[in-house]
Amino acid sequence: MRFLTLFAILSLMACATQPMTIYQASTVPSSRVLAPQLLSQRPYTGSLIIKRDSGFMGSACTVRVFVGAVPVADLGPAEKVELFIDLGEHVVVATPNGIFCGGGVSEAAVNIRSESQKILRIASGQSGDIYLQPSAF
Repeated sequence: MRFLTLFAILSLMACATQPMTIYQASTVPSSRVLAPQLLSQRPYTGSLIIKRDSGFMGSACTVRVFVGAVPVADLGPAEKVELFIDLGEHVVVATPNGIFCGGGVSEAAVNIRSESQKILRIASGQSGDIYLQPSAF
């Protein structure tokens, strides 16, 4: 009985995703970039990197990322996209992309400045919910 309980707990722990650095994550293929105009730096823009954790949880589905109401990319596990968006405050949204994909919607506010780079991480928890949060890596 104790073995089964321990096995169940360890199995659930294996389902959570693992954080990655921006150097470990692969760049999202151009076929899943929905706003290619945001991939090039322009005047009065700043860098925003959005990366998705690696791991099994939610790996069958991509996560669609929005800046404001504009869809920008569909990220698979261990992928990232670097966007150059207008300076100022923006709301970034992440939602599972697919009819059978769970996880809900997660939002985060970011303030983009020309002299710094913002990094957001998309993580999946043991319950299957997705989280969009600042990252130092």
